[in-house]
Amino acid sequence: MTNSGGNKKELRLNEQIRNVDEVRLIGEDGEALGVVPFSAAFDRARAAELDLVEISPTAKPPVCRIMDYGKFKYQQAKREHEQKRKYQASELKQLRIKSFRIEPHDVGIKRSKARQFLEAGHRVLFIMMFRAREHSHADLGEQLLREQFSKPLSDISKMDAPPRKDGKKMTMTLAPLPNLKQILAAREKEEVRLQAEAERLEAEKRAAQDLERITRIIPKDELGDVDDEPLEDDDE
Repeated sequence: MTNSGGNKKELRLNEQIRNVDEVRLIGEDGEALGVVPFSAAFDRARAAELDLVEISPTAKPPVCRIMDYGKFKYQQAKREHEQKRKYQASELKQLRIKSFRIEPHDVGIKRSKARQFLEAGHRVLFIMMFRAREHSHADLGEQLLREQFSKPLSDISKMDAPPRKDGKKMTMTLAPLPNLKQILAAREKEEVRLQAEAERLEAEKRAAQDLERITRIIPKDELGDVDDEPLEDDDE
């Protein structure tokens, strides 16, 4: 095998490992085999039809591992691709606020939209604009972002970038909590439990109302009790 070139530093393997008399060897199953001559380590790798890879060249002696290097590179590329895909799936959503004088109703709408984005796994960038004399009240803008957005959304998000004024605008970024999926799953489970409890209480309430209507129509002394009537013996 040969180095692929390029800027990314590759590990040395097999014949590329030069000027080394002995290595600390790790077997193909991850077992530490101790310090062995390089030739013995290389022969063991070839016998197993695998590669001898120098994973820690600065150690004394260098640490080498027996592995399928082609498979290792494939799995490494697959992991990097998956990480990139997950990063791309998490978009940066923007919410624009025209002024810190925004109406409470509009604050609620913006906050609800931000919650939807966060629960979907996206980061949210708030952009607040300042006009004319509003520039002298940057503290009111920051207070709005923190009190009306950051704090109410802290159950599912964390501050990714605090409020910062830059020219005519102030920005703040919130990111989903690392355990957001578990939080949402627990919340859904609790909502199901509460719904079931509400349905049970409603059923008990209806049953009590039905019984009350029956007792109003038929007095209790007329309902009788089958246990009060003696049974006649049939001796025939």
